[in-house]
Amino acid sequence: MQLLISGAEQGNQGAVGVKAVLCIVDTETGETLHETTYTPPPSITHPEQKIQFTGFSWIGPELFVCTHNHIVVYDQWPPERPVRIISQPGFNDLHHCYPWQGHLAVSNTGLETVDLIDVEGKLLERWDLLPDAPGKRTIDPSLDYRMIPDTKPHLRHGNHLFEFGGQLWTSQLRTSNAVCVSDLSQTLEMGVGMPHDGEIINDHLVFTTTNGHLVRFDLAEGRTSPAEPFNLTAMTPELDQLGWCRGVYGIPDRRNCYWVGFSALRRSKWKDFGFWIKHGHHMPRSRITRYDLTRQQSEVTWMIGSELPGLQIFQLGACP
Repeated sequence: MQLLISGAEQGNQGAVGVKAVLCIVDTETGETLHETTYTPPPSITHPEQKIQFTGFSWIGPELFVCTHNHIVVYDQWPPERPVRIISQPGFNDLHHCYPWQGHLAVSNTGLETVDLIDVEGKLLERWDLLPDAPGKRTIDPSLDYRMIPDTKPHLRHGNHLFEFGGQLWTSQLRTSNAVCVSDLSQTLEMGVGMPHDGEIINDHLVFTTTNGHLVRFDLAEGRTSPAEPFNLTAMTPELDQLGWCRGVYGIPDRRNCYWVGFSALRRSKWKDFGFWIKHGHHMPRSRITRYDLTRQQSEVTWMIGSELPGLQIFQLGACP
C-alpha cells in the first residue's frame, strides 16, 4: 500500500515550515517513492509566513492541496508541477479543502470560517464559526489576509472538513469538538484532547487528537453514541511523548487498524505546552505508525523525512 503525505520541511531548530512537501510512501518498506516540493509565489508570500502543505482532497483526476493562503492544483500522478493555484484575498492559514455540492469547501482557519468557493476561486458562501463569540474578530473586506502571517489567538481553530449526516462538518482544535458548519448547535465532543483530522473510515467516524488519541464514533450506533477513545501513547511504550498528532488513514481490509502521522513538535509548541519541562527528554522524530486497536498496540513505524527532525506531517491519504 502507498500513502500520500502532505507537510513541510522544517526550518532550523524545528521552526515553522520552510518548503511545502508532498511525498508518497510505501507502507510495506517505509521507502519514499516520490517527493514533490513547492515554494509559493513571492507576490502572495509574507516573509514570516508558514510555507507548508496542509490538507488535500481529490476532485476527479485533480488533486487540490492547501497552503497557508492558496490552494495548489495538480492534474498528473504522481504530482510534480502545479497546473494552477486558487487564491483570494480572504484566505489565511488554510488547513483543508473538501469537495462539497459541486464546489470546494475550505477550512479558512485564520479567519475562523469555512468558505465555499468554485474551482476558479470565487467565494460563493462563508460560514462563520464565531457568530456570537464574545470578543470575536471582525473580517475587513478591504484587507489582503494572504499577506498577514498570523491571526492568532484563535477561539475555535477549525481544522479538517468532512461530511456527516448529509451535512458539512469541521473539527475544532480549541474547543475540542467537531461542529456542523451550518448548525453550530450540532457537535461531537472529543473528551480527551484537541481534534485535528476527522474521517469516515470503515463505518466509523475517526478523529486524531493532537495529544495522541484516536477518538471513534460508531456510525451504526448513531451520532449520539458515546465517543470511543484510544490512547496511542499507552500503545507506544518506547516513547513518553508522541509529538503532534494529525493525519490518520484506515486500512481498508483491517477494520481496526490505522496509520497515524506524528510531527516532531516545533520548539514553540514544545515550550507552549510544557513538554520539555514535564518530560525532560528529546523530541521524537516525525513518523507514521500503524496501530491495531483490537490488540491495543503499535505494529510498525516509519520515519518520514531524511533530515532531523523529519517532515512536519499533516494529512495522510490514499494514492490513486
